[in-house]
Amino acid sequence: MFFVLALGYFAGKRNAFDADQAAGLSKLAVSFALPAALFVSMTDIKKDLLLQQGPLVLALILSHAGLFLVAWFVLERVKSLRGTPSIIYALTVSTSATPVFGLAVLEPILGPTSGGAVGLVALAINLTVPPAVILLEMDAAEHQGATAGSSHSSAVLKGLNSGLKSPLLWAPILGVAVVLASIPLPRVVTSCLQLIGSTTSGVAVFAVGLILAAHAIRLSPAVWIGSVARVTVQSAVLVALLYLLKVQSPFAREALVCCSFPLATVSVLFAARYKAVESDTASMLLVSTLALAVTVPAILWLSR
Repeated sequence: MFFVLALGYFAGKRNAFDADQAAGLSKLAVSFALPAALFVSMTDIKKDLLLQQGPLVLALILSHAGLFLVAWFVLERVKSLRGTPSIIYALTVSTSATPVFGLAVLEPILGPTSGGAVGLVALAINLTVPPAVILLEMDAAEHQGATAGSSHSSAVLKGLNSGLKSPLLWAPILGVAVVLASIPLPRVVTSCLQLIGSTTSGVAVFAVGLILAAHAIRLSPAVWIGSVARVTVQSAVLVALLYLLKVQSPFAREALVCCSFPLATVSVLFAARYKAVESDTASMLLVSTLALAVTVPAILWLSR
């Protein structure tokens, strides 16, 4: 995985891919390959086992969407972070790069059940992004001097539209629906989806390397603090929720490892789009990605 990441980074530094091509690779991985892989992974889960995941799903939603709102509320109180920076930093703490690194890291270590866990975490992440988009659009509208009523309503609609159109939201949901309806998928259908889904890990990790190459890296105190918060805070919150909700699930360990993953690449993309803390988020992506070599073994050992 680190080899492919480095390959993407050096390809970016050599300008082997322009910005549009890099964006195209990311879109291929996130909008086509990963949804296919998640759908197949979810349909592989037995119906009885899936029906038992309610407490885990609740814990994941609270540790993602709930944590985002709490983190944003706290960071918004800091004068230097008010506005767009507080929203992006809250997103870095509450969402991970599970869609990018999940299958590549977990399946070789913890086996095929990891696909189901990645699907559930991806679902929670995609329930977190729409509120972030709504807040970002509202803040952007205020800076542009738009009228309050129209700007707020359009921002809400844009955030909801962004979330509802995401294949990463619908792929796990459709997979769950197929399992609950006891619909057997023909082998040719799963083979077709697995063919495109098998490209997920390589393309996604390579695209992250391109993103890192496109941004200046600076290791400020804020970057170190943010990186440590990314790989620790959400894991701690999920552990507490697993105990409080008395979650007993074979997917709980995989979900916990996912929470220690690097920050979601969408945070870097939002930082670039809304022109705020671009260098910091790219630097945090690099530091938290390199930290995988420590965080994954540590969480596996602590959760054994």
